[in-house]
Amino acid sequence: MNQPAASEPDPVGLVFRAMAFGGMLGVGLQGLVTFAVDALKTATPAGAPLRLDSPHALMLLLGTPAAIVAAGFATWTILAPIKNPWRQAMLAMITGLGSFVCSLIAWPIHGYFGRRGLLGLAALSGLGCILIGRQLTAARGTR
Repeated sequence: MNQPAASEPDPVGLVFRAMAFGGMLGVGLQGLVTFAVDALKTATPAGAPLRLDSPHALMLLLGTPAAIVAAGFATWTILAPIKNPWRQAMLAMITGLGSFVCSLIAWPIHGYFGRRGLLGLAALSGLGCILIGRQLTAARGTR
């Protein structure tokens, strides 16, 4: 039967690993954004009017899209071996926006565990990125 040679890349495995890496990166970054927003918000006096140019609002409004873009860009970069920019872009967009949806877990984590929970979320996401990055490096080295 037609089986691929051992040196050929596994595109499905690469896609899953790239999307997992990007998703974890986005969730971890969004956890850090939420941590920073909460830290900056405590410096605001109680009863102060809500303003879009306040530091915590700017962190939220700029940090959230930055985390989404970082997740998508990481996925795009990892998927370079598939040599199809349309598929790279589609999967990167799905991962970036999906990481935002998954990062909504940061709110209940913050509610139950506070800032330490957010740092734990970021640390677990970072650990996941390291583990998946090692798998990606090992898979690239066997080609």
